[in-house]
Amino acid sequence: MRVLTVESPLSVEEKIIDAEESIAMALYRMRWARCVVFGVLPLSVAGIVAGNLLIDFSDPGAGEFALNVPLGAALAASVIVGIPFFVITRGELRRDRKRLRRLLSEREDLAEASGQVQDESRAFNRYRRKVPELRDSYWRSAGKYRSRHNRFQMVVIVGSILASVATTAAAEQGFWSWLAVALSASVSVSAGIISQFKFRERSMNLQQTADSIDLEVKAFTLGIRRYKGLPAERAAAEFAEEIERIKEEQRKKELQLEQPPNGQQGQETSVTSR
Repeated sequence: MRVLTVESPLSVEEKIIDAEESIAMALYRMRWARCVVFGVLPLSVAGIVAGNLLIDFSDPGAGEFALNVPLGAALAASVIVGIPFFVITRGELRRDRKRLRRLLSEREDLAEASGQVQDESRAFNRYRRKVPELRDSYWRSAGKYRSRHNRFQMVVIVGSILASVATTAAAEQGFWSWLAVALSASVSVSAGIISQFKFRERSMNLQQTADSIDLEVKAFTLGIRRYKGLPAERAAAEFAEEIERIKEEQRKKELQLEQPPNGQQGQETSVTSR
């Protein structure tokens, strides 16, 4: 005979708090891991390549050792330590988020089993259970678009600087002139991608939407702001309507970003004329 173990609500709440703290720590580690993988690693490679190409080490003691050893050590540490740390931390973050969703679902199930949730409100209870998942998905998407924008923007900034240096060094036709052309092309392509896909705007819209949903969840849970003093059924209806309004605004923002610039201006003009 199989025996089911039922945890107390207090135990589940403690596990939820622990899961949220683990997610916060994993996000903190992820920020450092991204700095290493997407910052230190490419800058080390660029420093080694540019330094050995631009600096004349023909004279004794010109500093070739002083340049290559620190940058090589930073590159090796980024590859050996930074990349595995990034992969492991990302896996831990996904597991912690999955565990938090499971614990939140378990908390709602305990509330239903204990009779705290009436039959007519179970549909709303299932709806409310999905709201944190929606908020987290918006946050993850915002971080993804922000990272893409930062990477392409880094290519534009670093490529512009290196292209200027290569153009200055290209007094004669040869390697430097082709390098300047390649760098200028990479800068133009990256700038075009940023302009076309609007990673920064998408990230900002998703971040604002996720923050708005998070504020509504906290206000509803604490019974403050628009939910202060409202009966349970009225508060539930207000909460669902507000979440759906926020989702609809996000869909409109996405559609607006998909339109060409002329279409966006026409839409803004029509809205203003109204």
